[in-house]
Amino acid sequence: MTGIGTAAVTVDELIERTERLLPGFAERALETERQRRIPDESLREIEAAQLNRILHPARHGGLGLDYDAFFEVVWRIASACPSTGWVFSVSSVHNWQAGLGPEQAQEEFFAKGDVWSSSSFNPTGARLEPADGGWMLSGRWGFSSGCLHADWFLLAALPPQSPPVLFIVPSDQARIEDTWHVSGLKGTASNDIVIDEPVFVPEYRWMPMVGHHPEGVAAQGRASYGVPIPSLIPWTLITPLIGIAQGALNSFEEYTRTRRTVMTQASVSQNVGAQMRIAEAAAALDAARALARQDIRELIERGGRLDTFTDEDRVRFRRDHAYAANLAYDATMMLARASGARSLFETHPMQRYMRDAHAAAMQMVASWDDQAESYGRVRMGLEPNNQFW
Repeated sequence: MTGIGTAAVTVDELIERTERLLPGFAERALETERQRRIPDESLREIEAAQLNRILHPARHGGLGLDYDAFFEVVWRIASACPSTGWVFSVSSVHNWQAGLGPEQAQEEFFAKGDVWSSSSFNPTGARLEPADGGWMLSGRWGFSSGCLHADWFLLAALPPQSPPVLFIVPSDQARIEDTWHVSGLKGTASNDIVIDEPVFVPEYRWMPMVGHHPEGVAAQGRASYGVPIPSLIPWTLITPLIGIAQGALNSFEEYTRTRRTVMTQASVSQNVGAQMRIAEAAAALDAARALARQDIRELIERGGRLDTFTDEDRVRFRRDHAYAANLAYDATMMLARASGARSLFETHPMQRYMRDAHAAAMQMVASWDDQAESYGRVRMGLEPNNQFW
C-alpha cells in the first residue's frame, strides 16, 4: 500500500530508476567523502529520476506515493553511497513535513520544484522574538545535513505555548560554519547553521516537528499524514543505516569471492567462518527490513483510517526504530571485522561502511537504551522517558 490516492509512477518503476543510478553513486563515494559534500552530478541524477519528488505533496509536483515507496529507494541509495543516501533521506522527509505546514509556506517552499533543504531539530541554540507579522530569529544550529546545496534551512525553535517547530529560512539569510570534520558520514556536510543578526520569518513560514496532524490526510490525500510524526520520521535516519549494512554485505561477498589468505593463498570463499558471517548478516538485514516494512505499512494503513495511536503504539514504533538500527549496525561491524587488514585502505568500501554505520548509529533515534526503557516503562503503566515519541 502506498498512500490513498493514485500514483503517477509505480514503486517498482522507482526502484528500477534507483538501481540504474547505484553504480555511479558507488563510483563517486570516495570523492563524496573527499569533497565533504554530495557531488552535483549525484543531485542532478536524483532530480532527473524524480526520486526527490516521492514525498512532495501531489499538488506540489509529487508522484502520489507515500513513505513505503520512499523506504525502498533510500536504503538502496545508501547501500551504494551512505552519505548520498543520508542526505537524500533527510532532505526528502522535509518535503513530507512541509505538506503539514501552512499553505502559503508550502507554496513558497515548493516554488522551484526540485527543492533541497537541510535542518536542525535542536531548538536550544535558537533565539526567537515576536515581531509584527512573524518572528525575528537568530542563533546557532548544529548537524544540518546537506546544508551546502540547500535552498532552505529548517531551524527548530520554541514559540511560546507551542511545541517546537521548524522555521523555514532561505539559505542566503544564514551562514554555514564549517564544523563537519568527522570520522563517519563525511560527505553529508552536516555543518552548523548560524544567524548572527536576527532575520524576519513570516508567521506562516513553518512546518511541524512533532505532534499528530490527521487533518493532513484529507487535505493532501496522503495516508501517512494521519500518523504521529515521531512514530514515522525516525525511519528517515534508520533506513540509511539499513542500506549501509546492505552495502557492507555486498562488499564483503564481492571481496570474499576472490580473496586469498596471506600465508597459504587458500580461497577465503571456502572458509566456513566467512560463509557463516554472510548468512548471519543477511538474516539480520532481512529482519531489519521486514520490521521496517511491517511498521511503515501499519502506520500508513492506520493513518489512512485516522486511527487513534496509544502510548503503547508510539513507544513500540520507537522501540522498533532502535532495534532495526541495532540489527543493521551489528551486521556491518561483524562483516568489517571479518574483512581483513586490506579493507582498512581508503579505497576499500568496507572501511567506509564501518565508519558510516558507526556515525549513523549514534543518532538519538537509534539509541536502544532510551527507547527500550521508554517501551518498558509504558508496559509497566508508567510515563515514557523522553519527549520524542
